[in-house]
Amino acid sequence: MNETISSAMALLIPITAVAASFAALIVWIVVSSRRRMHAIESRHKERMAAIDKGVDLPPDPLPQPEQMPPHSRYLMRGLIWLGVGLAITFGMHGLLHAPPIGGVGWIPVAVGAAYLIFYLAEGLRLSRPKRGKPPSGGDQTP
Repeated sequence: MNETISSAMALLIPITAVAASFAALIVWIVVSSRRRMHAIESRHKERMAAIDKGVDLPPDPLPQPEQMPPHSRYLMRGLIWLGVGLAITFGMHGLLHAPPIGGVGWIPVAVGAAYLIFYLAEGLRLSRPKRGKPPSGGDQTP
């Protein structure tokens, strides 16, 4: 009986972790959506009040710059995909005693590796000096 309880707990821990992760993701999506909707609604009310009073409309707010530069997003995505893939590949190895399920983890590993390769290639491309016209003021023949 004690072995049954310990094996049930061993399965319950990962299931609880996955469920809590999904719950946190859903809560984050709902909260950010409500915040965005509240901002849109407040802006609409402000503009309608300005129209009713006959006042000039306030200018549209400038779009917020993205918090993370596009180049570094590929690094983050690559590391996340790589980590998830490695966790699936090596985490499932001893849990279910089914090698085919662990083999599925190589797919996100490949996606993560592709993102990391793109990140490195893009970094090399951005770090190279641009070839343009030679500086004026000299006799230079092609």
